[in-house]
Order: sequence, then C-alpha cells, then structure tokens
Amino acid sequence: MKTWLVGGIAAVALLTGCSSQPEVTRSTYLLPPISNSVIAASPIPQGQSQALLVVRPVEMAAHLAGMGLVYQVSDTEIVQAQQNTWADSITQQLTRRITADLRAKQKRYWPSELTPAMSSAGQAKLQVKFTQFNGRYTGNAELMGEYLVIDKDGKLQGVYPFKLQVPLAQSGYDAQVNALSQGVDQLTTQIAQRLITK
Repeated sequence: MKTWLVGGIAAVALLTGCSSQPEVTRSTYLLPPISNSVIAASPIPQGQSQALLVVRPVEMAAHLAGMGLVYQVSDTEIVQAQQNTWADSITQQLTRRITADLRAKQKRYWPSELTPAMSSAGQAKLQVKFTQFNGRYTGNAELMGEYLVIDKDGKLQGVYPFKLQVPLAQSGYDAQVNALSQGVDQLTTQIAQRLITK
C-alpha cells in the first residue's frame, strides 16, 4: 500500500511540474506593406507604354535565408530565432514587396516578378541581393547588399550598394520586422529614383 501511495504522489508531482512549465509559443511574421505601396493585381493599363522590368527573385546570404528571424548579438555572433519565424519565405516576401513598391513609386517601368512562364529575354531586369537583413544589438534593423540594373539588351547598367539602418521603436521581434519593413521602403525609394534617371 505504501508503495502505491508513494508512486501516486510522485506521478501527481510529475504532472503538476509539467503543467507549471511555461508553454512555448511560436510567432510568425510577414513584412507589412508600407501605406503608399499599391499592390496592383491587374496587367499594365491599356494605353500606357511602360516598359516591362523583370524583378528577379531576391537573393539572400545563407545565414539570412532560413525561416527564423536573424539578430546580431555582437560584432561576430548572430542568432536565428527558433520560435519567431517568417510566415512565408523571406526571399519571396521581399520579391513581392519590391515589385509592389516599385509599381507605386515610379512610372517608367512596369515591374513584374520573374515566373517560369515568362521569358526575360529582351526585358530590363532588376536583381537585389542582401548580405544583411537583421536586427542588431545596437538597437537598429540593418539592411545591406547591392542591386543590379540590367537593360533590355542584357548590358549591366550599374551595381549599386546599399546600407540602411532603421532604429527599432522598442525591443522585440515585432519591432524588428516593422523596422526592416521601413528599411525596404527606403531601399525601394532609392531604386525607383535610380530607374527614373536611367
């Protein structure tokens, strides 16, 4: 009887201990659209003569391409979150966002994502590459990389490096995502101005 009683008490204690453990929650994030971004689902309006700009899939450095949000904790160490992840591939989110922003910010080109059904031959192209797209211990979101503009004849028009820092409004991954989104807005403004002057 004593053995049964001790075993029962141990089982209750074990279950109580398990239930008092904090539940691990997982948060997923999407880049929010900037208010002046217009996501156009329709083709080029008839009567307009915008040249097509093929937006190639965004390229990310290997340490940024996973599903976890990335945070730099020192000059040499980065961590990729396990419980705070992108709801959709960050490369796909960025490609869609850049395309939509450029449609809203300039009228010279009609940006369109590259798809398997589309031939990019004879079209102007944009390639964006990120080497940094993360939060940093300094309290900023940091975006760094370069973008390439290629004309319709396949000639490289220029390679344009960028480095942007946006302060986080508060601590946490939600603030990091919002600051990264503001950085993308600044980047697409730069790209749009470059496209207009080309």
